[in-house]
Amino acid sequence: MSTGSALPPSKHAAFAVTSRLISCLVTEQLLRGFYISISKSTRASGVLIVLSTHLISEKPIITRALRPSDIFAIVPLRHPPVFSGTSLHNHGRPVGLVDPLDMVPEVFELSETMIGCPEDDKFRKEILSCLIPPPWELGRFSALTLVENPISLWRKFVDSVVIQDSLREAIEKEIQSSYDYQLLAYRSPPTLPSLASSPIEWEQSLVAGHPTHPMHRTRLLPLSTAISDYDWYHPRIRFARVERSNLALLGPLESEMRKLAKKAAAKSGRPLPDDAASVLVPVHELQVPNIISKFPDIEILHPDISLQALAQSSIRTVIIPELPGMALKLALGVKISSALRTISHYTADFGPRFSTDIIPKLNIDPKILTISREPASVVYSSADPDVAKHFTAILREEFQPKAGQALIVSAALLEMDHAGLPGGVSVVESVFKLDTYERRATYIQLACEALLPPLISNGVAFEAHAQNVLVRFDAATGEPLGFVIRDLGGLRIHPETLRQSTGVDFQFLPGHCVVTATLEETYPKFYHTFVHNHMQRLIRILGMHCDGRGWEMLREHMDAVIPAGHELRNIWLNPDCRVVPSKCLMRMRMRDSYREMVYSPFPNMVQYRPDEEFAAPKRVPSFYQYICSMYDALSSSPTHILSLLRRTVAEPK
Repeated sequence: MSTGSALPPSKHAAFAVTSRLISCLVTEQLLRGFYISISKSTRASGVLIVLSTHLISEKPIITRALRPSDIFAIVPLRHPPVFSGTSLHNHGRPVGLVDPLDMVPEVFELSETMIGCPEDDKFRKEILSCLIPPPWELGRFSALTLVENPISLWRKFVDSVVIQDSLREAIEKEIQSSYDYQLLAYRSPPTLPSLASSPIEWEQSLVAGHPTHPMHRTRLLPLSTAISDYDWYHPRIRFARVERSNLALLGPLESEMRKLAKKAAAKSGRPLPDDAASVLVPVHELQVPNIISKFPDIEILHPDISLQALAQSSIRTVIIPELPGMALKLALGVKISSALRTISHYTADFGPRFSTDIIPKLNIDPKILTISREPASVVYSSADPDVAKHFTAILREEFQPKAGQALIVSAALLEMDHAGLPGGVSVVESVFKLDTYERRATYIQLACEALLPPLISNGVAFEAHAQNVLVRFDAATGEPLGFVIRDLGGLRIHPETLRQSTGVDFQFLPGHCVVTATLEETYPKFYHTFVHNHMQRLIRILGMHCDGRGWEMLREHMDAVIPAGHELRNIWLNPDCRVVPSKCLMRMRMRDSYREMVYSPFPNMVQYRPDEEFAAPKRVPSFYQYICSMYDALSSSPTHILSLLRRTVAEPK
């Protein structure tokens, strides 16, 4: 599967960001898209016509002719996208979801003169031949020009959107950073690990990261300009001395970190402060300027008293050879993707208590799922949570695979374009030779059996995206054996279901974002991370999307795990339930929202069947358009969306 790897690194990086931006804008219904097939082209099955911002208000059907000012971008597609309805409008089929992997690595804008290579003229003429009167009136704009800079596309979009200038500029910097770091990765791609490689080698083998986020490679430091040559995977861990009375401590972090600091001091030949009233806390070297500026009472120890660490794929979680079997998750004042990667006092308080009180009681099969516990944490005691979050550390257990087993972060399996490999060949195909549908189904089956039960029985939705999930493999055969899930910061939990199922009345800090008012509100988090992010990318790179076989497997194994009568059967497994609320990455960023989720109706990919019209709910044909038009009223209330979905399914024909 080619993804643009035949392109030079600069164009490849530009397409990686641009394709993700278009995917979000169309799938989140920030811009409307129509699909038109091209019958005779050998390079594309058709084109996605992305309409300009002002056409969002022209709903539900556009009847007038569309002019050049109405067209935002034109994207050739390898195969049809996921449609949002059965209707064939004058301008094509309305698009409900488009993935970057759907796209031929070229994005065009209309222009008056053809600019580019002459050999592309035939393909561009094939595209333009689809845009003929009466539904299209292009006038003198009868040529196509390549979009080679994602920033130009962002500016074009945001120029007609109501958004604060400061936020517009901030997002632009993030998109530019994403491009810059993606360019570095394509210029010097990592080598592909093997089944004999260590887990940390797999963690550090990512080439492109998040499959749909436009800021998938962003790394911005708020106190300085981007550090283009910083070795993100090999940071040094420094130490800070803090009065114990200024800290909230849980678990054995104090004793463990003093042992670690002693090892660092012994290596450096420098003495440690001998103060029984203070605690030594590890800090990421990039966070030191933030700590100095925000915490005048904290003493940063001499830089020689430090240890070399190895960063996992999240960057802010590291392992240290002197701390075997454990990882450290550290506050890091760096914007990675679209969020500043600090750690809230909520997360520091939650992890150790949840690990002790709840994890042993969750409905899981320990043979196929292990949950990484967080036995200890520390956070600065401050009345201002935006200050406290900059000085936090969490100790996390690291799963130790048995002899003969490999442990690989799932995100690494979904990558491609490593050094020395053919372009467009995914890791999961290259390393595991998944050459039959049966072998491909094993991963999906195990994932459903491992990760769904806590949601079904306990009301606990783990963030089951590919960076949080690790897979255990038989190193000799490549057979998947089970999963490890980590990171307790982004769960969604319905307290009453948790209490009834475990017998524990777990106490959450007031205002903690993991708490949901209803059980239904836990489902969108799991759908977005597990189905939209994790399973969709796996199914696509294994070549099981277009023929629908991957989605058939997912339905089959979900059906086997979800009990009869459970609400999830209505929401995900009912063939008439064709839309679900899912997380909107760009809408969230444009609202400057990080912790409060923003949801919009996405096509329910669990029900994707390419041999049928993938449509809005059959019983209310206009339902999808209705909830899209009501987006602003519904986006803050996933419960409302879910109740509408249930009502629609329940209505008689």
